[in-house]
Amino acid sequence: MMNICLAPVVYPVVITAWSILLVVGMYTGIRLYSVLPLPMYALFVVLAVDGFLVINFVLKECGIINEKSEMVLENFKLAFFKQKSQNSISSLHLLQRKQLRSLCPLRIKMGSCNFFEVSTPLEVLSICLDSLVSLLLAT
Repeated sequence: MMNICLAPVVYPVVITAWSILLVVGMYTGIRLYSVLPLPMYALFVVLAVDGFLVINFVLKECGIINEKSEMVLENFKLAFFKQKSQNSISSLHLLQRKQLRSLCPLRIKMGSCNFFEVSTPLEVLSICLDSLVSLLLAT
């Protein structure tokens, strides 16, 4: 239900907004230190630090959910196939095996088909740094 409500709009907007704040905050911290007054300069630097922390830790936690659920499913499968007796294969056992194989790991989706992995924050930070370098070279 969470994926249906949040994946199409909320997660892409959150990632985009924090990425923009990170790039603008870092650009201001690097390029505009002598132009802006100190309180406004400090605000942009704090926004850049907040953007880095949100992208790094919140998105990583979303990816860890996927990783942990894959581990839980593997543990279920190992426990199920370990307890299986070799001499009795009943229809109930076959049904349980099919149900167990049909389970998929939890994935917090972003957009229609993408989902968060543990490496997602690194990809987003890489895009932000590429944008920052392009912006610094353009000015």
